[in-house]
Amino acid sequence: ANGRDTIARVPLASIIGQAPIVGILRRAVARNRVPQSLIFAGPEGVGKHATAVALAQAVNCPRRTDDDACGVCPTCVRIAAGRHSDVTMLDRGGEASIKIRALRERVLDVIGYRPFEAARRVFIIDPADLLTVEAQDALLKTLEEPPPSAILMLVTAYPDTLLATVQSRCRRLRFGLLSEADVARVLVEHTATRPADAKRLAAVSGGRVGRALEEASGDLDDDRAVVLDLLGAALRPSVPAKLKAAAALAKYKSKASDREALARRLAMMASVLRDVGLQQAKSDQPLANADAVDAVSHLASGFDLPRTSDAFAAVFEAEQALERNAGPKIVADWLAVTL
Repeated sequence: ANGRDTIARVPLASIIGQAPIVGILRRAVARNRVPQSLIFAGPEGVGKHATAVALAQAVNCPRRTDDDACGVCPTCVRIAAGRHSDVTMLDRGGEASIKIRALRERVLDVIGYRPFEAARRVFIIDPADLLTVEAQDALLKTLEEPPPSAILMLVTAYPDTLLATVQSRCRRLRFGLLSEADVARVLVEHTATRPADAKRLAAVSGGRVGRALEEASGDLDDDRAVVLDLLGAALRPSVPAKLKAAAALAKYKSKASDREALARRLAMMASVLRDVGLQQAKSDQPLANADAVDAVSHLASGFDLPRTSDAFAAVFEAEQALERNAGPKIVADWLAVTL
């Protein structure tokens, strides 16, 4: 919900749905060749933060197998709980951005010290896209020449918002969306969600565990309401009505950043449009938004199938533009007039 994966933190072998990346990291651990400057890039809620913590465990676990941590020793437990002296996790701390002062105090001023008790000092910055330009500039030299015992991981859903000079100094690992089955598995195994509820939540997750958890807490009711309003406005010829709906799409009650909140609403819109398409195609597949079937049916009667397909493509393009650092309001307005 706050940009960070909220599932339990576990060893690499237990990361679900990111097998290619886990394989790369386990081979690097086995060979003692883990890159010292990494960017974990990918959508919110797909396991980036959990993987970063698991890698910190893997390089420091005293009971490590060749390529992974045990996950249960005191070192692993303290790393998972965020209480290990050699593993630092830097986030926004309730601020709108991660400023240079916090970066200096938590990372730059201490990264040159030898590990106090572990093999490697690990620094996880999440979300790295909230680093100010000044902070990113200050980080450049360290990313290019990290101390031998240090590993830095920048975790972000918006890697292209980072300075090009930061990106060029890091090895980027791209995380993908999870399948519905993998989202459901994560919910069952790591959040004690009942299987039936996990399946329902996975269907509206858009491949993101974080979004499924928000749905479980009821935080997405407003999101779906504004999405339905915008899609309803798209059926009318009035441009002012469409722009009014776009303004509502870009106005949030939550504490999430504008970019995070709009990304969540775009995922909800894709879910609704998928259901509209299923109704138009008279498919037997269950609707993800079955509790809003009347609204979905209304949209299905107003759109035809080609227009639904075009709308779905427009939402995908809006998501891509948002990841490329387009302004949330511009994206919302463009989508409203395009639909």
